[in-house]
Amino acid sequence: MKSIIILGAGVMQARAIQTAKDLGLYVIAADRDRKAVGFEYADLKLVIDTKDIQSLVDFALNNKDIYNIKGVFAAADNAITAAAINEALGLIGVSSFSAKSSNNKWLSKQLWLKNNVPTPLAVEVKTIKDAKKAIKEIGLPCMVKAIDSSASRGTQKLESISNLEIALEEAFRYSSTHSALIEEYVEGFEYSVETVMYNSKQYRFGIAKREYDLLPLPIETGHINPAVLDSKTQEEMYNIVYNAAAALKIDNAPAKADMIIRKKDSKIMILEMAARLSGGFHSQYTTPLSSGMDPIKFVMQLTIGEKPSIDTYMPKINKVALCRAIFPKPGYVEKIEGIEEALKIKGINKIFLTIKEGDTIEDYKHCAHRVCYVIASADNYQEADNAFRLAKNTINFKIRSNNAT
Repeated sequence: MKSIIILGAGVMQARAIQTAKDLGLYVIAADRDRKAVGFEYADLKLVIDTKDIQSLVDFALNNKDIYNIKGVFAAADNAITAAAINEALGLIGVSSFSAKSSNNKWLSKQLWLKNNVPTPLAVEVKTIKDAKKAIKEIGLPCMVKAIDSSASRGTQKLESISNLEIALEEAFRYSSTHSALIEEYVEGFEYSVETVMYNSKQYRFGIAKREYDLLPLPIETGHINPAVLDSKTQEEMYNIVYNAAAALKIDNAPAKADMIIRKKDSKIMILEMAARLSGGFHSQYTTPLSSGMDPIKFVMQLTIGEKPSIDTYMPKINKVALCRAIFPKPGYVEKIEGIEEALKIKGINKIFLTIKEGDTIEDYKHCAHRVCYVIASADNYQEADNAFRLAKNTINFKIRSNNAT
């Protein structure tokens, strides 16, 4: 039996593990959390931090023949680890150059500007003095970003220079290089574009509209799949993503892009790119629910050396799916009610909780702090939106405030 290493076994990675099982693979799942929900479906559990590259490479080298390891799948933000294992074992998949270039916002920015890929201007900074100089060049408002974090950790919109020190401290805290990106602020509409590069050809898995409602913190509150865009705009987006992936030398791997259409002139720009599939239940649920395509299955077949089956990348249905987070107020969770009732609502497909009764909800500062996700699908947007709103009103969180005595 062929085996695959899946990096990540949390709630957003569980479907990848299930997909691998459906493909008849022996699943070796790695996660630092020994209680990770995805371990329930895995054949072998590795309680190892997915950022611990050396330990995972050593495991793969020592067990390649024992388990017949044929592939690695980055189910979370683990492309660098996946690349190291790929290269150690001679497997198909993302390279270290592509993984590191896409993971580091400054490296990718430089490669895009060099190759005339449209992207906001930015400068890497390591000190407040550097940042003040960069802001004189970039202007305010601007975005302050951790160089190599994900899920919007260490990222915020900066309106005033008086808040710079706090913003930088937050960015440095989530950056392994202790540096930050001062990036031109672009007002517009954001999208998530899902593609996979396979033998230098781009396979397209759709464009989702991203929703935000907690500015200045760039916390994504949800997404709508597919986005409503004319064919010309979609084609231009995909072409920019192709060129961005080529600049990062991504091949035989996903190239998932965060894009923006600038409000003032409709210019399309790329913000970031990951050499992995999307999180946020996008590749896992809303793409299969809206189009019938299955990017996870496609990448897994590619990774283990098989030709991806046509059913994975050819649309079969035309529906609308959305994933939205519910944001109960921060505090101690005394009771969660209405989940079972909400799941009975027509159009509601899944509800995911990352907290339970007795946990404490932290203040919302980045996307990883989201605690409840609702996935809905229907023949049109209005029906899916109505289902979500009904579910939101059905679910009740009884919270005791952190300030309560």
